[in-house]
Formats: sequence, C-alpha cells, structure tokens
Amino acid sequence: MKKMIDKVEKYIRETIGVTVAPKPWEKSTSLPQYLRERYRFFLINILGKDLLLMLDTRAEEQTPAVAGKHMDMVRSRGGVELVYVPNTVTSYNRRRLIGQALPFIAPGNQMYLPMLGIDLREHFRQLRQKKIVFSPSTQALVLDLLLGKQKDTVTPAESAHRLGYSPMTMTRAFDELEAADIGEHSFKGKERHIYFPELGRQLWERALPYLNTPVRKSVNVVTSREITANLAGESALAQYTMLAEPTFKIFAFSTEEWKRIVQSGDIEELKFPEPGCLKIQLWKYSPDLFAYEGKVDRLSLYLSLKDETDERVASALDDLLEGMEW
Repeated sequence: MKKMIDKVEKYIRETIGVTVAPKPWEKSTSLPQYLRERYRFFLINILGKDLLLMLDTRAEEQTPAVAGKHMDMVRSRGGVELVYVPNTVTSYNRRRLIGQALPFIAPGNQMYLPMLGIDLREHFRQLRQKKIVFSPSTQALVLDLLLGKQKDTVTPAESAHRLGYSPMTMTRAFDELEAADIGEHSFKGKERHIYFPELGRQLWERALPYLNTPVRKSVNVVTSREITANLAGESALAQYTMLAEPTFKIFAFSTEEWKRIVQSGDIEELKFPEPGCLKIQLWKYSPDLFAYEGKVDRLSLYLSLKDETDERVASALDDLLEGMEW
C-alpha cells in the first residue's frame, strides 16, 4: 500500500506541481469492517483544500456505482471531501466516474478533482501484456466452487466426473489454477489435490481477472417450435433484478446441444433481428451446469454482460452481485 500512496504523491507532484504529505486518517477505525478491509485512507492538502484519499486495495476494478456508495458512507462519517483512488480504471468507467461527478485519481493515467477545477484527461496506457484468461473447463471448475457445488478440496477425477470433462482436461485446468497461484496444490500418493483456503467472494475476486464471457457466439433465429432452455443475457437479468424485459427473448445453449436442435429442423437463422425472433447464445460450457430455476447462474450471467456499456445493464449487474449468496 505504501507503493500506491507513493505513486499518488508522485503523480500529483509531476502533474500539477504540488507536493503533498499523506497522513493516515485516524477516523477510519470507526468505519464498517468491510470498508476498512477494502480501503486505506490518507489525508492530503492540495491548494489549501483538505482531501481524503480512499485507496482501493483490491486489484480488480469495481463499478463506479459501488465506489460511489462506499464514498457516501465514508463521507457521512468524515465530513471531508473524498477522492477515490482505484488500482485500475478503464476508459468506460472513467467516463462513468466523471458522469457521476465522483472525484478520482488514477496515478499515471488521470486526475479528476472537480472541487478544485482539475480535470486532467490523459492518454490511457494500453496493457502491454497479453490478457490471460482461463479455459472454459477451468472457468467451469472455479464456478463450481463459487456456487457451492464443490467442497474446499478437489481432485481432477472428482471434478471431471461432476462437470462432464475428461480427467486429462481437468488436469490441465489444475495446471492453469496453479499458474495463476490460486489454491494450494499438493499430491497424496499419485493423486493431485487442490485445497482452496478462500471460497465465496474472496475466491471470486481472486479469480475474476482470469474469467471471461461464457458466450462463444450469438445468433438470431425464427422458429415455430417451442424453445425450452435457460434464459440468458438481459432476459435472465430481468428475472434476477428490476431491469425491464428485452425486446427479444434470449436463451443459452451449449454449442453441441444447439447443433442437435438445428439438425432436427424448423430453425431459420437470421442475419439481423426481426420481430418475433429469438436470440440464442452459444456457450463455451454447458449453461445447464449451474442454471437456477430456468435461468443461467448469476456469476456466468455477470461475466456475459460485464462489458456492456448500457448504464441500465451496468446498474442491474451491481444488483445482481449484491443478491449473490456467497
């Protein structure tokens, strides 16, 4: 955390020529525990204005809506101007932070302090490293743990049986988890084991940077047949939250299952959506694995929509995760 506050101090000095002396905020002890665990708080003074920095200790990016709620809670206790300091921030969320007038400093990237009339919009550095994402089988294994369908210690053979993969595929999944430093890996005789000391939200936050959308492809179709499948996309999100139903019903299938349905006939694929059509998502793993009451699971749904730019969807995704029983 010292490195992060040092970066903030350096960034302020190099961008606006002001030297600040961050001091730990003593009143942070009165905050709820989850805020104390997630953030570190420092007081600074810029151009005669006292500001309270709220440094996010987590590597994964959170939505501006959640950050704003946390800022409101801290502000009600501290009575000072608050500045959010994320570890990372995308251009999309930068626009949302500015749109919601939430002051923030992203060291090395940009600074938005409306209370001081400072709005530095610098070039966003592109990530030079190729983004590493888990294979579908590894993601399915992680979701199996997160959704409470696995115990905290698993083997490739057990996981393969549960998820419908070959033991060799699960061995590769274990390799990916080990490369990502997730779980404690060991052997008992010739049998490989992974023990997960962190489950629930902690495992989700640890694995999130490696997780990807489960949707391989989406198609628009018309058919006179009744399609029975799990709701997905905004159709599922509307069932989980207060989001309005989309114009077209959205369903999820595995690629193999959809091929069988198409081969049975009376399915016409469209280049563009038209009234009465259905939207079909083809998933990289079976949506049936974790489906709940005719809908795809919350976490897969979140991953399928997290890059959506629609503010309604982004807000509903916040509600979706808040309703998750870890």
